[in-house]
Amino acid sequence: MKKILGIFMLIAGILIAVTASSATFAYFEADREVHIEMVPDDDELIDLVPLQPYAYINDNGMLVIDLSMQNANYWELFLENLTIGKGVSPDSIYVFEHVFGVSNHLWENVTICMHIEYSGSGAISFFEGEYTNETVGVDELEITILPGETVEIGMIIDSEGLDDGDALSGTLNFDAVLGECDVE
Repeated sequence: MKKILGIFMLIAGILIAVTASSATFAYFEADREVHIEMVPDDDELIDLVPLQPYAYINDNGMLVIDLSMQNANYWELFLENLTIGKGVSPDSIYVFEHVFGVSNHLWENVTICMHIEYSGSGAISFFEGEYTNETVGVDELEITILPGETVEIGMIIDSEGLDDGDALSGTLNFDAVLGECDVE
């Protein structure tokens, strides 16, 4: 009798184990914390850093490039008795090196491909690094940024056909993806 009772208990244990292991998982709920700080462009994990006085971080924390008297740095430079302009001349080409930098401070130490695109009025274009006579500015630029690296971006302004008092304005869009940029 003890053997039969032992066999029944063994069979019951096996049935319970099989039944419990074949159950389909249906639901799980957990509350966890997420902390994301909104910071200015120059304090991000991928930084946009002004390198010239006409590039600055505004009150909303965004990078602004402003070659006018509305530039936040204009009056500060004026009060320091520095000779500064109020804009650009008509029918001229200006080259500004090192306007802003894009840096990669991601914690994972990964390479990123940054796509920079300008849309707006006027012939404003951008280039990477130093300007040479062979440098061609583009309104779409892709740059590979290694971990810990800062890539400096310059700007070319062609005011051909514009008159005194005209203005150029537009928007820079930055999109980063993991890995190196495709080389064409």
